[in-house]
Amino acid sequence: MFITGNLKIGLKEIQTHKLRSFLTMLGVIFGVAAVVAMVAIAQGAKEESLRQIRLLGTNNIRIKKQALQGIERTTALRKAPYGMTRADALSLKRILSPVTHVAVSKTINARLVYKNEIPPATVTGVTPEYQEVVSHYIQSGRFINLNDMEDCKQVCVIGQEVKNRIFPVEEPIGEKIRLETQLFTVIGVMEKKSSSGGVGSFKLGNMNQNIYIPLTTGFIRFGLDERIEQLDEISLKIENGADLQEVAHVAKRILLRRHNNVEDFEIIIPEELLEQSQRTQRIFTIVLTAIAGISLIVGGIGIMNIMLATVTQRTREIGIRRAIGATRRHILVQFIIESLTLSLLGGFIGIFAGMGMARLISLYAHWNTPISVLSIVVSFSVAAMTGLVFGLYPSTKAARLDPIEALRYE
Repeated sequence: MFITGNLKIGLKEIQTHKLRSFLTMLGVIFGVAAVVAMVAIAQGAKEESLRQIRLLGTNNIRIKKQALQGIERTTALRKAPYGMTRADALSLKRILSPVTHVAVSKTINARLVYKNEIPPATVTGVTPEYQEVVSHYIQSGRFINLNDMEDCKQVCVIGQEVKNRIFPVEEPIGEKIRLETQLFTVIGVMEKKSSSGGVGSFKLGNMNQNIYIPLTTGFIRFGLDERIEQLDEISLKIENGADLQEVAHVAKRILLRRHNNVEDFEIIIPEELLEQSQRTQRIFTIVLTAIAGISLIVGGIGIMNIMLATVTQRTREIGIRRAIGATRRHILVQFIIESLTLSLLGGFIGIFAGMGMARLISLYAHWNTPISVLSIVVSFSVAAMTGLVFGLYPSTKAARLDPIEALRYE
Protein backbone atom coordinates (compact mmCIF):
# COMPACT_ATOMS: atom_id res chain seq x y z
CA MET A 1 0.00 0.00 0.00
CA PHE A 2 2.77 2.41 0.97
CA ILE A 3 4.66 1.72 -2.27
CA THR A 4 1.48 2.01 -4.34
CA GLY A 5 0.60 5.33 -2.67
CA ASN A 6 4.09 6.71 -3.31
CA LEU A 7 3.91 5.53 -6.91
CA LYS A 8 0.60 7.36 -7.42
CA ILE A 9 2.03 10.49 -5.84
CA GLY A 10 5.09 10.22 -8.07
CA LEU A 11 2.99 9.80 -11.22
CA LYS A 12 0.85 12.76 -10.22
CA GLU A 13 3.96 14.89 -9.72
CA ILE A 14 5.26 13.85 -13.15
CA GLN A 15 1.95 14.76 -14.79
CA THR A 16 1.91 18.11 -12.96
CA HIS A 17 5.49 18.74 -14.03
CA LYS A 18 4.64 17.98 -17.68
CA LEU A 19 1.62 20.30 -17.55
CA ARG A 20 3.74 23.09 -16.09
CA SER A 21 6.40 22.53 -18.71
CA PHE A 22 3.81 22.69 -21.49
CA LEU A 23 2.27 25.89 -20.13
CA THR A 24 5.74 27.37 -19.78
CA MET A 25 6.52 26.56 -23.41
CA LEU A 26 3.37 28.32 -24.54
CA GLY A 27 4.89 31.70 -23.70
CA VAL A 28 8.00 30.90 -25.72
CA ILE A 29 5.91 29.45 -28.57
CA PHE A 30 3.73 32.56 -28.76
CA GLY A 31 6.71 34.90 -28.60
CA VAL A 32 8.66 33.13 -31.36
CA ALA A 33 5.52 32.73 -33.49
CA ALA A 34 4.79 36.44 -33.11
CA VAL A 35 8.30 37.38 -34.25
CA VAL A 36 8.22 35.10 -37.33
CA ALA A 37 4.68 36.15 -38.29
CA MET A 38 5.39 39.83 -37.57
CA VAL A 39 8.39 39.97 -39.92
CA ALA A 40 6.53 38.05 -42.64
CA ILE A 41 3.43 40.25 -42.39
CA ALA A 42 5.47 43.46 -42.28
CA GLN A 43 7.48 42.39 -45.34
CA GLY A 44 4.30 41.39 -47.16
CA ALA A 45 2.63 44.69 -46.30
CA LYS A 46 5.68 46.56 -47.53
CA GLU A 47 5.69 44.68 -50.84
CA GLU A 48 1.94 45.24 -51.25
CA SER A 49 2.29 48.97 -50.58
CA LEU A 50 5.14 49.23 -53.09
CA ARG A 51 3.06 47.36 -55.65
CA GLN A 52 0.11 49.70 -55.16
CA ILE A 53 2.40 52.75 -55.33
CA ARG A 54 3.88 51.49 -58.59
CA LEU A 55 0.34 51.19 -59.95
CA LEU A 56 -0.39 54.79 -58.98
CA GLY A 57 2.97 55.91 -60.39
CA THR A 58 5.85 57.08 -58.24
CA ASN A 59 6.28 60.19 -60.39
CA ASN A 60 2.57 60.97 -60.56
CA ILE A 61 0.24 63.44 -58.92
CA ARG A 62 -3.43 62.45 -58.90
CA ILE A 63 -6.13 65.10 -58.49
CA LYS A 64 -9.54 63.66 -57.63
CA LYS A 65 -12.97 65.26 -57.51
CA GLN A 66 -13.97 65.88 -53.91
CA ALA A 67 -17.58 65.32 -52.90
CA LEU A 68 -18.66 68.24 -50.69
CA GLN A 69 -21.57 68.30 -48.27
CA GLY A 70 -23.74 70.91 -46.58
CA ILE A 71 -22.64 74.54 -46.66
CA GLU A 72 -19.45 73.66 -48.55
CA ARG A 73 -21.50 72.11 -51.35
CA THR A 74 -23.81 75.15 -51.52
CA THR A 75 -20.81 77.48 -51.72
CA ALA A 76 -19.18 75.31 -54.41
CA LEU A 77 -22.30 75.29 -56.55
CA ARG A 78 -22.39 79.07 -56.37
CA LYS A 79 -18.69 79.83 -56.90
CA ALA A 80 -17.45 76.87 -58.98
CA PRO A 81 -20.43 74.95 -60.42
CA TYR A 82 -18.41 73.18 -63.10
CA GLY A 83 -16.05 71.24 -60.82
CA MET A 84 -12.86 69.95 -62.46
CA THR A 85 -12.82 70.47 -66.21
CA ARG A 86 -10.55 69.80 -69.17
CA ALA A 87 -9.70 73.50 -69.09
CA ASP A 88 -8.21 72.93 -65.63
CA ALA A 89 -6.08 70.10 -67.01
CA LEU A 90 -4.87 72.21 -69.94
CA SER A 91 -4.05 75.08 -67.59
CA LEU A 92 -1.98 72.79 -65.34
CA LYS A 93 -0.06 71.42 -68.31
CA ARG A 94 0.61 74.90 -69.67
CA ILE A 95 1.79 76.44 -66.38
CA LEU A 96 3.60 73.55 -64.70
CA SER A 97 6.82 73.00 -66.65
CA PRO A 98 7.81 69.72 -64.85
CA VAL A 99 4.59 68.08 -66.11
CA THR A 100 5.31 65.76 -69.05
CA HIS A 101 1.86 64.19 -69.52
CA VAL A 102 -1.66 65.07 -68.40
CA ALA A 103 -4.53 62.59 -68.53
CA VAL A 104 -8.13 63.08 -67.48
CA SER A 105 -10.87 60.54 -66.79
CA LYS A 106 -14.58 60.44 -66.14
CA THR A 107 -16.60 57.45 -64.99
CA ILE A 108 -19.54 57.08 -67.36
CA ASN A 109 -22.86 55.86 -66.02
CA ALA A 110 -23.27 53.17 -68.66
CA ARG A 111 -23.67 49.43 -68.28
CA LEU A 112 -22.17 46.68 -70.38
CA VAL A 113 -24.96 44.50 -71.79
CA TYR A 114 -24.12 40.99 -72.99
CA LYS A 115 -26.71 38.31 -73.80
CA ASN A 116 -29.33 39.97 -71.62
CA GLU A 117 -26.86 40.00 -68.75
CA ILE A 118 -24.98 42.89 -67.16
CA PRO A 119 -21.41 41.69 -66.49
CA PRO A 120 -19.36 43.69 -63.97
CA ALA A 121 -17.61 46.50 -65.83
CA THR A 122 -16.71 50.16 -65.33
CA VAL A 123 -16.99 52.45 -68.35
CA THR A 124 -14.44 55.28 -68.21
CA GLY A 125 -14.01 58.16 -70.60
CA VAL A 126 -10.31 58.96 -71.05
CA THR A 127 -7.85 60.91 -73.19
CA PRO A 128 -5.02 59.35 -75.26
CA GLU A 129 -2.32 60.00 -72.63
CA TYR A 130 -4.16 57.97 -70.00
CA GLN A 131 -2.28 54.70 -70.47
CA GLU A 132 1.09 56.47 -70.30
CA VAL A 133 0.24 58.28 -67.05
CA VAL A 134 -1.29 55.30 -65.19
CA SER A 135 1.25 52.82 -66.67
CA HIS A 136 -1.47 50.48 -67.88
CA TYR A 137 -0.64 49.49 -71.41
CA ILE A 138 -2.19 47.79 -74.42
CA GLN A 139 -1.68 44.05 -74.84
CA SER A 140 -3.21 43.82 -78.32
CA GLY A 141 -4.70 46.31 -80.74
CA ARG A 142 -4.29 50.01 -79.98
CA PHE A 143 -5.35 52.60 -77.43
CA ILE A 144 -7.62 55.60 -77.99
CA ASN A 145 -5.97 58.34 -80.08
CA LEU A 146 -6.62 62.00 -80.98
CA ASN A 147 -8.68 61.10 -84.07
CA ASP A 148 -11.02 59.05 -81.88
CA MET A 149 -11.37 62.05 -79.57
CA GLU A 150 -11.92 64.64 -82.31
CA ASP A 151 -14.40 62.51 -84.26
CA CYS A 152 -16.14 61.21 -81.12
CA LYS A 153 -15.81 57.66 -82.45
CA GLN A 154 -17.69 54.82 -80.82
CA VAL A 155 -14.64 52.72 -80.10
CA CYS A 156 -13.46 51.13 -76.87
CA VAL A 157 -10.56 49.36 -75.21
CA ILE A 158 -11.45 46.53 -72.82
CA GLY A 159 -9.76 45.03 -69.76
CA GLN A 160 -8.73 41.40 -69.43
CA GLU A 161 -11.72 40.27 -67.37
CA VAL A 162 -14.16 41.85 -69.81
CA LYS A 163 -12.34 40.16 -72.68
CA ASN A 164 -12.39 36.75 -70.95
CA ARG A 165 -16.09 37.09 -70.18
CA ILE A 166 -17.32 38.20 -73.61
CA PHE A 167 -14.62 36.88 -75.96
CA PRO A 168 -13.16 33.83 -74.16
CA VAL A 169 -11.93 32.20 -77.38
CA GLU A 170 -12.32 34.55 -80.36
CA GLU A 171 -10.18 37.59 -81.15
CA PRO A 172 -12.06 40.68 -79.82
CA ILE A 173 -10.40 43.31 -82.04
CA GLY A 174 -13.02 44.62 -84.48
CA GLU A 175 -15.95 43.02 -82.62
CA LYS A 176 -18.90 45.00 -81.20
CA ILE A 177 -20.02 45.34 -77.61
CA ARG A 178 -23.10 47.13 -76.28
CA LEU A 179 -22.95 49.85 -73.67
CA GLU A 180 -26.55 50.60 -72.73
CA THR A 181 -28.13 51.04 -76.19
CA GLN A 182 -24.93 52.11 -77.97
CA LEU A 183 -22.69 49.78 -79.99
CA PHE A 184 -18.93 50.23 -79.64
CA THR A 185 -16.14 48.64 -81.68
CA VAL A 186 -13.33 47.00 -79.70
CA ILE A 187 -9.99 48.41 -80.86
CA GLY A 188 -7.73 47.11 -78.09
CA VAL A 189 -7.28 44.87 -75.06
CA MET A 190 -5.37 46.06 -72.01
CA GLU A 191 -2.71 43.96 -70.31
CA LYS A 192 -3.72 42.11 -67.14
CA LYS A 193 -3.23 44.29 -64.08
CA SER A 194 -3.19 43.20 -60.47
CA SER A 195 -4.87 46.29 -59.11
CA SER A 196 -7.55 45.51 -56.54
CA GLY A 197 -7.48 47.67 -53.46
CA GLY A 198 -5.60 50.92 -53.12
CA VAL A 199 -3.37 52.95 -50.83
CA GLY A 200 -4.68 55.24 -48.13
CA SER A 201 -7.83 57.05 -49.26
CA PHE A 202 -7.10 56.32 -52.93
CA LYS A 203 -8.92 53.25 -54.24
CA LEU A 204 -7.84 51.77 -57.56
CA GLY A 205 -10.60 49.26 -58.07
CA ASN A 206 -10.26 46.38 -60.51
CA MET A 207 -8.63 47.80 -63.62
CA ASN A 208 -9.22 44.52 -65.48
CA GLN A 209 -12.96 45.28 -65.46
CA ASN A 210 -12.53 48.70 -67.08
CA ILE A 211 -13.82 49.66 -70.52
CA TYR A 212 -12.15 52.79 -71.89
CA ILE A 213 -13.88 55.03 -74.42
CA PRO A 214 -12.96 58.47 -75.80
CA LEU A 215 -13.90 61.15 -73.29
CA THR A 216 -15.71 63.23 -75.92
CA THR A 217 -17.76 60.21 -77.02
CA GLY A 218 -18.78 59.63 -73.43
CA PHE A 219 -20.19 63.14 -73.11
CA ILE A 220 -22.07 63.04 -76.40
CA ARG A 221 -23.43 59.48 -76.37
CA PHE A 222 -24.46 59.27 -72.73
CA GLY A 223 -26.18 62.58 -72.18
CA LEU A 224 -23.49 64.48 -70.29
CA ASP A 225 -23.08 68.25 -70.59
CA GLU A 226 -20.26 68.72 -73.10
CA ARG A 227 -19.90 72.41 -72.21
CA ILE A 228 -19.16 71.67 -68.56
CA GLU A 229 -17.16 68.46 -68.98
CA GLN A 230 -16.87 67.72 -65.30
CA LEU A 231 -14.09 65.25 -64.58
CA ASP A 232 -13.50 62.67 -61.87
CA GLU A 233 -9.73 62.80 -62.01
CA ILE A 234 -6.76 64.67 -63.49
CA SER A 235 -3.48 62.73 -63.49
CA LEU A 236 -0.14 64.50 -63.90
CA LYS A 237 3.07 62.69 -64.80
CA ILE A 238 6.09 64.62 -63.52
CA GLU A 239 9.60 64.51 -64.96
CA ASN A 240 12.28 62.67 -62.97
CA GLY A 241 14.03 64.73 -60.32
CA ALA A 242 11.23 67.27 -59.90
CA ASP A 243 10.01 68.16 -56.41
CA LEU A 244 6.57 66.55 -56.28
CA GLN A 245 5.62 68.47 -53.14
CA GLU A 246 6.37 71.80 -54.78
CA VAL A 247 4.56 70.87 -58.01
CA ALA A 248 1.52 69.73 -56.00
CA HIS A 249 1.56 72.99 -54.03
CA VAL A 250 1.59 75.09 -57.21
CA ALA A 251 -1.11 72.90 -58.79
CA LYS A 252 -3.32 73.46 -55.75
CA ARG A 253 -2.88 77.24 -55.99
CA ILE A 254 -3.75 77.18 -59.70
CA LEU A 255 -6.91 75.15 -59.15
CA LEU A 256 -8.01 77.24 -56.15
CA ARG A 257 -7.65 80.38 -58.25
CA ARG A 258 -9.62 78.85 -61.12
CA HIS A 259 -12.32 77.54 -58.73
CA ASN A 260 -12.73 80.82 -56.80
CA ASN A 261 -11.06 79.38 -53.67
CA VAL A 262 -13.42 76.40 -53.56
CA GLU A 263 -11.44 73.28 -52.66
CA ASP A 264 -13.63 70.75 -54.45
CA PHE A 265 -10.67 68.52 -55.26
CA GLU A 266 -8.14 66.32 -53.46
CA ILE A 267 -4.46 66.15 -54.44
CA ILE A 268 -2.81 62.78 -53.87
CA ILE A 269 0.93 62.19 -54.10
CA PRO A 270 1.72 58.44 -54.21
CA GLU A 271 5.12 59.02 -52.56
CA GLU A 272 3.36 60.55 -49.56
CA LEU A 273 1.02 57.57 -49.39
CA LEU A 274 4.07 55.28 -49.38
CA GLU A 275 5.64 57.22 -46.50
CA GLN A 276 2.39 57.10 -44.52
CA SER A 277 2.10 53.38 -45.16
CA GLN A 278 5.69 52.80 -43.99
CA ARG A 279 5.09 54.85 -40.82
CA THR A 280 2.02 52.76 -40.06
CA GLN A 281 4.00 49.57 -40.66
CA ARG A 282 6.76 50.73 -38.29
CA ILE A 283 4.22 51.34 -35.53
CA PHE A 284 2.66 47.96 -36.26
CA THR A 285 6.09 46.30 -36.09
CA ILE A 286 6.96 48.00 -32.79
CA VAL A 287 3.68 46.89 -31.21
CA LEU A 288 4.11 43.29 -32.36
CA THR A 289 7.74 43.29 -31.22
CA ALA A 290 6.64 44.48 -27.77
CA ILE A 291 4.00 41.73 -27.61
CA ALA A 292 6.56 39.13 -28.69
CA GLY A 293 9.07 40.44 -26.12
CA ILE A 294 6.53 40.31 -23.31
CA SER A 295 5.57 36.77 -24.32
CA LEU A 296 9.20 35.68 -24.25
CA ILE A 297 9.75 37.31 -20.85
CA VAL A 298 6.64 35.57 -19.50
CA GLY A 299 7.87 32.33 -21.01
CA GLY A 300 11.31 32.91 -19.46
CA ILE A 301 9.85 33.56 -16.02
CA GLY A 302 7.80 30.40 -16.44
CA ILE A 303 10.95 28.45 -17.31
CA MET A 304 12.69 29.82 -14.23
CA ASN A 305 9.76 28.90 -11.99
CA ILE A 306 9.41 25.41 -13.41
CA MET A 307 13.16 24.84 -13.06
CA LEU A 308 13.12 26.05 -9.44
CA ALA A 309 10.26 23.63 -8.75
CA THR A 310 12.24 20.90 -10.49
CA VAL A 311 15.30 21.61 -8.35
CA THR A 312 13.16 21.35 -5.22
CA GLN A 313 11.53 18.09 -6.34
CA ARG A 314 14.88 16.54 -7.35
CA THR A 315 16.97 17.66 -4.40
CA ARG A 316 17.57 14.08 -3.26
CA GLU A 317 18.53 13.08 -6.82
CA ILE A 318 21.07 15.92 -6.87
CA GLY A 319 22.47 14.72 -3.54
CA ILE A 320 22.87 11.17 -4.88
CA ARG A 321 24.62 12.42 -8.02
CA ARG A 322 27.00 14.52 -5.97
CA ALA A 323 27.66 11.58 -3.66
CA ILE A 324 28.72 9.32 -6.54
CA GLY A 325 31.12 11.89 -7.97
CA ALA A 326 29.20 14.52 -9.94
CA THR A 327 30.71 17.98 -9.63
CA ARG A 328 28.89 21.29 -9.34
CA ARG A 329 29.64 21.89 -12.97
CA HIS A 330 27.92 18.64 -13.95
CA ILE A 331 24.78 19.65 -12.04
CA LEU A 332 24.90 23.17 -13.51
CA VAL A 333 25.20 21.85 -17.07
CA GLN A 334 22.43 19.29 -16.52
CA PHE A 335 19.85 21.84 -15.45
CA ILE A 336 20.91 24.43 -18.04
CA ILE A 337 20.46 21.78 -20.74
CA GLU A 338 16.97 21.02 -19.40
CA SER A 339 16.11 24.73 -19.44
CA LEU A 340 17.46 25.13 -22.97
CA THR A 341 15.53 22.05 -24.11
CA LEU A 342 12.28 23.60 -22.88
CA SER A 343 12.94 26.94 -24.59
CA LEU A 344 14.31 25.47 -27.83
CA LEU A 345 11.40 23.06 -28.13
CA GLY A 346 9.05 26.00 -27.62
CA GLY A 347 11.04 27.99 -30.20
CA PHE A 348 10.91 25.13 -32.71
CA ILE A 349 7.14 24.80 -32.37
CA GLY A 350 6.81 28.61 -32.41
CA ILE A 351 8.57 28.85 -35.79
CA PHE A 352 6.03 26.56 -37.41
CA ALA A 353 3.19 28.32 -35.60
CA GLY A 354 4.48 31.67 -36.93
CA MET A 355 4.73 30.30 -40.46
CA GLY A 356 1.15 29.07 -40.14
CA MET A 357 -0.04 32.48 -38.89
CA ALA A 358 1.72 34.21 -41.80
CA ARG A 359 0.09 31.78 -44.23
CA LEU A 360 -3.37 32.47 -42.78
CA ILE A 361 -2.80 36.22 -43.11
CA SER A 362 -1.69 35.68 -46.71
CA LEU A 363 -4.89 33.79 -47.52
CA TYR A 364 -7.09 36.35 -45.78
CA ALA A 365 -5.41 39.55 -47.04
CA HIS A 366 -4.51 38.15 -50.50
CA TRP A 367 -0.92 39.36 -50.38
CA ASN A 368 2.38 37.55 -50.13
CA THR A 369 3.89 37.05 -46.65
CA PRO A 370 7.47 35.84 -47.27
CA ILE A 371 9.12 33.99 -44.40
CA SER A 372 12.48 35.57 -43.61
CA VAL A 373 15.36 33.25 -42.72
CA LEU A 374 16.74 36.06 -40.58
CA SER A 375 13.51 36.22 -38.53
CA ILE A 376 13.70 32.46 -37.91
CA VAL A 377 17.35 32.65 -36.84
CA VAL A 378 16.76 35.69 -34.60
CA SER A 379 13.63 34.31 -32.93
CA PHE A 380 15.23 30.89 -32.38
CA SER A 381 18.33 32.56 -30.94
CA VAL A 382 16.22 34.72 -28.64
CA ALA A 383 14.36 31.62 -27.46
CA ALA A 384 17.71 29.94 -26.70
CA MET A 385 18.91 33.03 -24.81
CA THR A 386 15.65 33.07 -22.85
CA GLY A 387 16.20 29.47 -21.76
CA LEU A 388 19.86 30.18 -20.92
CA VAL A 389 19.29 33.41 -18.96
CA PHE A 390 16.20 32.31 -17.04
CA GLY A 391 17.57 28.81 -16.47
CA LEU A 392 20.89 30.05 -15.05
CA TYR A 393 19.63 30.93 -11.56
CA PRO A 394 17.82 27.61 -10.91
CA SER A 395 20.83 25.70 -12.31
CA THR A 396 23.22 27.64 -10.10
CA LYS A 397 20.99 27.02 -7.09
CA ALA A 398 20.96 23.29 -7.86
CA ALA A 399 24.76 23.20 -8.26
CA ARG A 400 25.30 24.93 -4.90
CA LEU A 401 23.20 22.49 -2.87
CA ASP A 402 25.09 20.83 -0.05
CA PRO A 403 25.35 17.11 -0.92
CA ILE A 404 24.72 15.92 2.65
CA GLU A 405 21.69 18.20 3.15
CA ALA A 406 20.40 17.14 -0.27
CA LEU A 407 20.61 13.45 0.66
CA ARG A 408 18.63 14.10 3.85
CA TYR A 409 15.89 15.99 1.94
CA GLU A 410 12.50 14.27 1.73
